[in-house]
Amino acid sequence: MSVWIILSWVGVALLTAVNVFVFIKLKSASEQMMKMAFPGAKDMNSAMAQMQKMMQGMGGRPGAPGGRPGAGMNQQQLNSQMKAAMDMLANMQKGGKR
Repeated sequence: MSVWIILSWVGVALLTAVNVFVFIKLKSASEQMMKMAFPGAKDMNSAMAQMQKMMQGMGGRPGAPGGRPGAGMNQQQLNSQMKAAMDMLANMQKGGKR
């Protein structure tokens, strides 16, 4: 009977180790995505503040009627933002073809 108890605890330890490993991998992946989406953000609060600032710069709050993207920006700002987005997309595509 004690053999089954030992085996069950070994199984629990193995499953716990797998869960910790998966959690660490997912955490690093989410941090990497946050850094790509919000460069310079240290944590989720600063990322949210950056997103709110971007939404205010676009001329409205998210989901507001009539708040079209780019409403509060001039053409040069729109072009630079589009170029940054295209550069980020190109970097993502290069990273996926390792």
